[in-house]
Amino acid sequence: MDKRINRFKICDFRFYPYLTRVIERLPEDVQKKVLGDKSFQILADDDILNACVARYNFRNPVKVLVYLSSEILTKPGHQIIYTIAYEIAKYVLSIVEIEAEFREKDIDDLLMLWGFEKEAEAVRNDKAITESEAYKIGNEWARKQSHDYLMQHFGLYFDEWNGSGLGKKVLNELNQHAETGLTLDNIIQIRKKKEPEPSRDRTLETLSLRKAMLAGIMVAIKEFELKNTAIH
Repeated sequence: MDKRINRFKICDFRFYPYLTRVIERLPEDVQKKVLGDKSFQILADDDILNACVARYNFRNPVKVLVYLSSEILTKPGHQIIYTIAYEIAKYVLSIVEIEAEFREKDIDDLLMLWGFEKEAEAVRNDKAITESEAYKIGNEWARKQSHDYLMQHFGLYFDEWNGSGLGKKVLNELNQHAETGLTLDNIIQIRKKKEPEPSRDRTLETLSLRKAMLAGIMVAIKEFELKNTAIH
């Protein structure tokens, strides 16, 4: 990757691989624009006020500053990739559409043109899933388990989910493993005993209960993985 990527003030080293992966997928002319325009800056720091005022002295005036909170690192990789690509698309459109405001659809169209359609679709699915009660059930349950236990039962799906979301490959594997399915069913039964009233979750009318629960569990595993990275 072009060494100019180091000019982005990303203090959290965990962001660099995602930023690199996004820029490598951009069209060559867009890569040159993003890497060459020093008025465009990406900053990742938990304390943005301290980062902008006390820590960093930008050599060039910054016209467009994208701030990334480290909280997003707890999200699946496809969401991080999409978020960075989305912000770059907004920056590129802001250059082209100087006199007219661009719409959300314009950003989506540009992302499709650049080849981020899988990430965009996965993020759309994520938004629907994370609003469901089943997602919360899975996530709350997983937070009470050990990392080793979760990896033993659900590690098979983690890498695929982290990269591409809960696509057909993950769901097919889920259906083929009776032990995992039984674990999810047991979680549902435990929750039902605690619920005085049936859930009125409209999202679950169209989404698989297991799929939503698995997403919640995967996010908990991602948080465990990040904690382990920070420790080591």
